[in-house]
Parts: sequence; structure tokens; C-alpha cells
Amino acid sequence: MIATVWRVAGVGFSLLIILMAGLLYGADPGQADFLNSTVGDLTIGFAVRTDDLTVLLLAVVGVIATCVQVYSLGYLHQRAASYHALVTLFTAAMVTVVVSDSLFFLLIGWEVMGACSYLLISHYWERRDARSGAVKAFLMTRLGDVGFLFGIFVLGVGAGTFRISELDPAAISPGVLTTGTLLLLVGVVGKSAQVPLQTWLPDAMPGPSPVSALIHAATMVAAGVFLIARLYNVFSASETTMTVLAVIACVTMLFAALCAMAAVEVKRVLAWSTVSQLAIMFSALSLGTAEGRHAALFHLVTHAAFKGLLFLCAGVLLHQVGSAAFVVLRRYTRRGRLRNALRVTFITMTVGLAALAGVPGFAGFFSKDTILEAAWEHGRHDGSVVGWIVLGSVGLTAALTAFYCTRMWLWVFFRTPALAGAVGAFEDDDAAIADLDEPDTTKLRDAPWVMLTPLILLALAAIGLGYADGVHLNWVIGLVSVALVLLGALPAYSLWSRGADPRPVVLEREFGVDAAYGGLFVVPISRLARLTVAGDRDVIGGYVRAAGRTGTLVSQGMRRLQTGNVQTYLTAAVIGVVALAVLAGVIGS
Repeated sequence: MIATVWRVAGVGFSLLIILMAGLLYGADPGQADFLNSTVGDLTIGFAVRTDDLTVLLLAVVGVIATCVQVYSLGYLHQRAASYHALVTLFTAAMVTVVVSDSLFFLLIGWEVMGACSYLLISHYWERRDARSGAVKAFLMTRLGDVGFLFGIFVLGVGAGTFRISELDPAAISPGVLTTGTLLLLVGVVGKSAQVPLQTWLPDAMPGPSPVSALIHAATMVAAGVFLIARLYNVFSASETTMTVLAVIACVTMLFAALCAMAAVEVKRVLAWSTVSQLAIMFSALSLGTAEGRHAALFHLVTHAAFKGLLFLCAGVLLHQVGSAAFVVLRRYTRRGRLRNALRVTFITMTVGLAALAGVPGFAGFFSKDTILEAAWEHGRHDGSVVGWIVLGSVGLTAALTAFYCTRMWLWVFFRTPALAGAVGAFEDDDAAIADLDEPDTTKLRDAPWVMLTPLILLALAAIGLGYADGVHLNWVIGLVSVALVLLGALPAYSLWSRGADPRPVVLEREFGVDAAYGGLFVVPISRLARLTVAGDRDVIGGYVRAAGRTGTLVSQGMRRLQTGNVQTYLTAAVIGVVALAVLAGVIGS
């Protein structure tokens, strides 16, 4: 009964967000504040605002949340009440961030999202990887949020206000502006899983697939892109901060794309893809131009559609097959059974991967083309070095993206002509599974329609959203973009056709970043923690235990004197009196 109530409430709340976006569309921008208090010259309180950016994000959050809530009706039945309640709270926290016009009010939603993500990632708490992934996500995002909190105070005190709409870069000294924006950027890097705080997102995959879709498409990681877009006039006023953002974005997009090329599990490929695509959005924002901001938001919207679609498709594979690992799915692909039995999933996942790869005609092609064009114009007309670096990085990342999308699509759904090579391509990953007999596919069916309907809607969005902004195509950039897609897809096809999937060790180990962090931070902190525990137990605890033992010994000694024998008491009294008399005589003499 409770689960049903939360299911209905979750779907209803998500639809309410869509309704809110519809009612606000075309309305005049507005602001309202409440619960204000004055501390010296500062006014601290809460405020909300509505404008075009608010409407856009409310629509994205509402649509993705509705698809996730409906999809979850057929996907998840274990601890459903707490799950739907947390997803609803998670969505509400993102709505709080979107409508906030107060840095403190935004901080509330920002932190609630972090707490909800921890609880949702660890939904299958009986699994060790789910628990460790949730703790890792919580710690790494909290580390970034420390800088975020200080950034709020620095900017607010420097500007004399914590109202976002009243932050005037001209009224803030350059040093304070740069310091404040860099501190906010630390929080953005943690929340959006950018280098160097990128490792938590791929390890959050043990959570339910609908949660992954919500985190990657419309909430949590997308909040960082939204924050910079909301405070764009403040961030763009600091050239240092924008340069740092560009460097982080360019390094992250290439790093994550290379890691995705060697991943052998569908959700992990998609997780690294999210890190890379977010970096592409940040690179567009780092241009500091109106065109860059527009391109980043355009890609944010299209990415929400196709990335939410892909994670829900991965959830179908997990739900129907029991695993999304290449080594398991290959056993169903050998006879071509997987794509035939899961026909709707295959078609919609193909659409999602085409949009992610930037295939012409799909939404991802137009949004990536817009970013490339913005970087090209910024580099050519403004003579910006950042523009040229962003252009080259995004172009190379586009080719890498086409490679890993084609690789995953072919290996998961198709039987390679090189049968001998294909069978052994992934056996080293899990020899125990690879040696099993052919699986029984007679009962393999596509997911129920309550799960397939969101897939179809998002697939249509992954195509149609590319035309929502009008087709403003630079044919030179478009042709270059097509060439980059072919440059990445053709090698992937060539390797697949020969039954080969070379994965360099450095990419399989994801450049050893986790191991490095373990040696630099986890091991020393663990040793320090053990030393602290030992000091508390053996030193401080030793004094406490000694004091208690002393009291016990004294009480035991006193108890021995209480014999209950009157003669003993009288004898002791006489001895005491004699001793006192002798002592008095000695003192008197």
C-alpha cells in the first residue's frame, strides 16, 4: 500500500513539473523572496526566479523524471516504497536548484541531491560494490562541496548579496571574483565528475538503472552545467576561471572517452560517456560567449534525451538477461537472438547510440555541431587560443565517441564474421562465464510495455530535439563532423569484423587513477585512522581504564576492612587512639 502511494506520488510530481514548465513558458521573468534576515550589511534569505533557463531545465527534469518513474513501475519491486520516495525527493532537490535565486537556497537543493544519490546508489545495499560505490560518490562529491560552500561565502560577502540575480561582477574586486568562482568550480567538478574528481561516477553503476538514467540525464551531474549557465555573467568575468574550466574540460573529455573505449560493461561505457559529454558542455561554456552558452545548453537538452534512453535500455538488458557485461551478452548474440527477441530495445538503443555518436540527422549531431561552430567562430574571429584548443579537443572526442558507440553496438547485438576470434574476444574478462554452455533463449522476451513506452518517447526525442532549435548548419563544420564520425566508426567496424577488441592495459585500468588515489590518499588516511584508533584505545583509553582500575582496587581494599567483627573494630579503634597519643607526645616534645 505504501509503495503504491509513493509510486502514484512520484509519477504525479513529475507530471506536475512538466505542467509547471508549460505554464511558465512564454511568461515574463519573475522573482520572489521569503524568510529574509539582515546580518550587518548583508541580507540572507531565500528567493526563487522564473525565466527561460528555468523553464528549459524544468521541462528536461520533468520529462526525464516522468520516464524514470513510469519505467520503474515495471523494473523495480524490491524496497519500492523507499526507492520511489527517494527518486521523488531527488527530483524535488533538482527543481530547487533550478528555481533558486538565492545561493543558500540553491545550496539546500545541491546538498539534498548528494544525500539522495548516496541512498539511491546503495539501494541494493546487500551488494558490496553498491555500498562502496555509494560511499565513494558521497565522499568525493562532499570534498568538492567544501569548496562550493566557501565559494558561496566569498562571492556573497564580496558582492554584498547572496541573490544570484543581483550578483554584479563589476561590483566585486577581481581577486575576490576569481577566488569565489574557482571555489564554486571545485564543487561543480565534484558534482559533475570532472578531472580530478571523476572516478566516482563509473563506480556508481551498481545502483538501479533508472537511477543512473536520472543522475546522468537530468539531475546531479547536469547541475554543474546549469550552475555555470545560471552564473554565466559572473564566471565569464574571470578569465582565469574560464581558462581553468577549459583545461579541465578538454582533459576530461579525452580521458573519459579513452576509458570508455576499453570498458566491457554497457553501463560503465555509458558512465564514462557521460563524463566526456559533460566535459564537452563545459568546454562550450569556457568560451565565455553567448554562442558557447547556447551550444552548451542545447547539448545538455539533447544529451538528456539520448543518455536517459541508453541507460534505460541498459536496464532492459539487466532486467531481461540478468547482466549488461559484454561477455554475457555475447553468448546471446552468437545466434543473433538478442536483437530479435528484444526488438524494441535494440531499435531504441540504436537510436540512442547514433545520437551519442553524432550521426547526421540525430539530435547529438546538431548539438555537437553547434559547439564546434561556436569554438570555430571564437578562435577565428576573436583570435582565442582557448577556442582553438576546445575545437581540437571536441573534434578528437567526437571521433573517439563514434568508436566506442560503434564498438558497443556491434559487440552487443551482432555476431562477427570472424567466429573464432569473436568467441575469445571477451573470454579473458570472465572465463567462468565464457566456458558455460549456450544459454536457453526460448524464454527471452522484450520488457513489458510500461518499460518500453519511455524508451520509445525518448528515442523520438533523441531524433526530434535536434530540429527544435532550427537547422542552422555550417556545412563546412557539418562535413568535418561527419568525417570525424566515420574516422571513429570505421576502425571499430574493422576490428569487430576480424573478431578483435584490443584493449591496452593502461585504458583497461583507466590510467591507474584509482590506484594512484588509493596510494596517495586512501592508504595514508587509513593508516592515520588506525593510528588514531590505537592512540584512543591504548593511550587515552589506558588512562581511563587505569583510573577505573584504581578505584576498583581501593574499593576492594576498603571492603576487606568491613569484616562485621566488633572485636576487630574495637582493636583498630584502640590502636588508632594509641597512635594518635604517641604522635601528639612526639609533636609536643
